[in-house]
Amino acid sequence: MVNKAALSVLGVIVLVSMGVGVLIGMQIGGGGADTTSMSTPTPGESTAQGQSDGESNPRARTTIPGGEVETVQPPEDEQTIPARRFERREISAEIKRLINQRRTDRDLSNLITDGQVTDKLDRMARSHSVAMADEARVSHSIDGNTSRDRYEAAGLYSSCQFESDPGTYVVDARYNRLEVIDHVVAGRTHDGEFLENEEEVAQAIVSDWFSGTSRDRLLYQNAKQIGVGIEITQDGDVYATGNLC
Repeated sequence: MVNKAALSVLGVIVLVSMGVGVLIGMQIGGGGADTTSMSTPTPGESTAQGQSDGESNPRARTTIPGGEVETVQPPEDEQTIPARRFERREISAEIKRLINQRRTDRDLSNLITDGQVTDKLDRMARSHSVAMADEARVSHSIDGNTSRDRYEAAGLYSSCQFESDPGTYVVDARYNRLEVIDHVVAGRTHDGEFLENEEEVAQAIVSDWFSGTSRDRLLYQNAKQIGVGIEITQDGDVYATGNLC
């Protein structure tokens, strides 16, 4: 008679073996309740490893037709030109030329740009531009020294007087009537503008003067001469003064 206990043990072993076999078969066949099914990609959806869809796909932004990879170049460093490369005398000469050009366009006589009086005007203008650069500000009065004071010190106050137009008021150095001043930056970007050479610096200064109240001073009908002085700092700040007579 077969031992009932032995048969019971044998039955358990058979059941366990069958269960293990079923589990192994499910793993091999990919089925089973615990196996996650893969969904079918929808149109436009990428299934390649490491990619995602839409704008977040970096390869979609960098791959161009033909399979080449587009390289995004970083912006170039801001261009700068050392201040020592700018010649202040060339800027002064170009400013005088541009002012006379604008006077000619309005049927006015050219201003004299050389001679003994003009040399005095140039020195006076340059001295004031240096003073403005030292103070790092644009003003007709530096350390209490006014435009009239400078004309008197140069011995030009009495000789630099004239009628603005025939039969009208007399213009003299009071109230800055014979002086124009400005500041621009050369060799680097300033206020969205890059001045690359002396001609561009001069053009910027003259444009400033003719876009404001200085225009009337530069267009006096009976003005005869003009002096211009320029100072350039190590940082490329350009201070300009123009004096009429």
